[in-house]
Amino acid sequence: MSVGEATAPELRPATELAANITGESKVEEVAESDPRDSVNFPFDFDHKDPRGKRWAGKFTNRILSIKQIRQVKVLKATLAGNLPVSALDQDIWVFNEMLAHLTISLDRSASDFPKWADKLEDLYDEEIITKLYEVVMNHEARFHRREKTAAPRADADDQRPG
Repeated sequence: MSVGEATAPELRPATELAANITGESKVEEVAESDPRDSVNFPFDFDHKDPRGKRWAGKFTNRILSIKQIRQVKVLKATLAGNLPVSALDQDIWVFNEMLAHLTISLDRSASDFPKWADKLEDLYDEEIITKLYEVVMNHEARFHRREKTAAPRADADDQRPG
């Protein structure tokens, strides 16, 4: 390798990167009137893509612990090949946020977890990821009593100048 030449680390699937990440949330369930007030939120997903294929299944989102939030950030950086934010297109950074968050927060151990969702990054319709992420973020917003949002959270280290 010559001076000034750099190579990005090999990008690996999110599920592979998260395979060794463990740690269920230790927060006790607090059931209130809305199921989104619970740490674990089961929901049905149904999406028909532009080609007419139906993507449906049952998911359970879990509120992330501080440890798991850190794991999302590490996974997001790894998905980006550990490149700085300034080296990536904003769409890639946002999409990596969604993939990393869903990889950690969706409970893959549930018996009814849809097989097609095992490797979200292998799908062809980005809208599936966007819609799943929106449900997850609305659950978290309700749980934490924040405003609803469908956009990835703006971490201080994710900010780009103007």
